[in-house]
Amino acid sequence: MLTFDKVTVSRNGKPLFLPISVSVSPGEILTVTGASGLGKSTLLHALIQPSLDVELLGTVYFDGNIMDQTHRLSSFSQTVFQDPLLFPHLSVGSNIALSINQLCSSEREKRVHHLLSDMELPGLANHDPFQLSRGQMMRISVARALAPNPKILLLDEPFSALDHRTRDRIRDRLCDQVRIHLSYGVLVTHQPEDQPSEGPCVCLTPFSLDY
Repeated sequence: MLTFDKVTVSRNGKPLFLPISVSVSPGEILTVTGASGLGKSTLLHALIQPSLDVELLGTVYFDGNIMDQTHRLSSFSQTVFQDPLLFPHLSVGSNIALSINQLCSSEREKRVHHLLSDMELPGLANHDPFQLSRGQMMRISVARALAPNPKILLLDEPFSALDHRTRDRIRDRLCDQVRIHLSYGVLVTHQPEDQPSEGPCVCLTPFSLDY
């Protein structure tokens, strides 16, 4: 179980949104919505690693363990950021394979080709990722995050560069992996259509000094 108990984040000592309390069951994706600039992405980044000017407040429980100010979710998770963050000196396949270096070369190649097929990008393993469209690059980033079957997927507007038909199919494939592997997801988005059909949703509310 992934549980948020009265969780918020503060920047330079100022809370950004009212505390949220929600539990995510294995196989579910938590959707976090709210107005732009409210702190959705800041929350996601705070779950990954500490920052000098951002403090994570409240308690996050993962599989019975309490996440403290130094122990974050990065060791259990893979993240898809708003930008692809691919390495220009590596091919498409090598970018995806970065997250599965523990596998032998044949298993890595098999996994890469399977994911490229799932992302509707078959045959692009040897291509230069920076010769592709931004939407294709984002799908490569999603594939890299899915490759090691992580326990937690942290997703920061992962479908924003995709056209509507493609984003629906890629979202469904991502949700399928979370469900099949009984992992967890935290999806940050301002698009209502990005929310999975199952799983909790919280809408962040601006923090008020009157709270």
